[in-house]
Amino acid sequence: MAQDNFANQGQQFAAKAADFSRAVLKIVSEDVRTWDVFRWLVIVLLALNLLLLLSLGGIKSEIAALKQDRSAAAEEVARATKEIADTRATLTQAISDMRSALQSDIAKVNTKIDTRMQQAAPKPSPPPPTTPKPGKTRPQ
Repeated sequence: MAQDNFANQGQQFAAKAADFSRAVLKIVSEDVRTWDVFRWLVIVLLALNLLLLLSLGGIKSEIAALKQDRSAAAEEVARATKEIADTRATLTQAISDMRSALQSDIAKVNTKIDTRMQQAAPKPSPPPPTTPKPGKTRPQ
C-alpha cells in the first residue's frame, strides 16, 4: 500500500510538472509573439556572443598548443644548430690534423728523395788544370 501511495505521488508530480511547463510555454509563446525586431536582434546578438565565447575557449587552447609546439620546435632548432656547430668544429680539426700529417709525410718523402738523389749523383770531378798557351801571357 505504501508503494501504491509512492507511485501515485510520482504520477501526480509528473502531471503537475507537465501542466506547469505547458503554462510557462504558453506565457512565453504569447510574449514572444509580441516582440519587435529590436528584441529579436538583441536575442540573436546574445546568442552569437555566447557562441563566440564558447568557440574562443577552443581557440585559446589551440593557441596554447601552437605556442607549446613552437617552443618545442625552437628547442629542436637550437639542438640542431649546436650539433651542426659541433660537427663543423670536429671537421675543421680533422682537416687540420690531416693537412699537418700530409705536410709531414710530404716533407719526409722529399727528404728521402733528396738523399737518394745525392747518393746516386756522380760526384763532379775537379776540372783539369789548365795549362797556359804559349804566346799569351797572363797579366798579373
